Amino acid sequence: MRFRLVAAAAVLAIVSVCAASSPASSPERSMRAQAEPGATADVRVRLVREPSAEWRRDVVVKQKAPKRVSGMLIEISIATQRLTAWQDGVVMLSTPISTGMPGYDTPPGHFHVLFKNPNAWSAKWGVIMPWALNIHGNYFIHQVTHYPGSTVNIGESRLGTRASHGCVRVGTAAAERLYRWARVGTPVWIH
Repeated sequence: MRFRLVAAAAVLAIVSVCAASSPASSPERSMRAQAEPGATADVRVRLVREPSAEWRRDVVVKQKAPKRVSGMLIEISIATQRLTAWQDGVVMLSTPISTGMPGYDTPPGHFHVLFKNPNAWSAKWGVIMPWALNIHGNYFIHQVTHYPGSTVNIGESRLGTRASHGCVRVGTAAAERLYRWARVGTPVWIH
């Protein structure tokens, strides 16, 4: 675990140095990498200039493919704030996320998609959770939220950091894609 944290810190340091000399925007690329069990995925760093003129870093550090090589799997890394969707050992989607902030921790463990709701409502927080996959109790994987009647997405700029109330927040572009790909019963591994 300590090695992973040191490796992640090294990658972030490199990204910070590169941010000043990077172009204003980078095209988004679909990541699809073949991975054997125990193999590592490629390192990819994408710098995106936000409309507010701030840099947002999307970082993928080397990660081992899960032991499960057949079927579907949604893997959520709390340490790297990254969601990876696997299909038969192939990365179908890899995207930055936000898991629970301290005091609202996202529970680690092995879960399954229990049900899907394209427009779930959180009565507790008074927000709409588009493209929601329920995985455990009141815990969902969903698109960043918004208030009823508003198109402003809450927390989009905080993806890649622990910023939610326990759910797993996904960006607008990736959330619908994940929702349409996943089925009820799809295994979810949070670590």
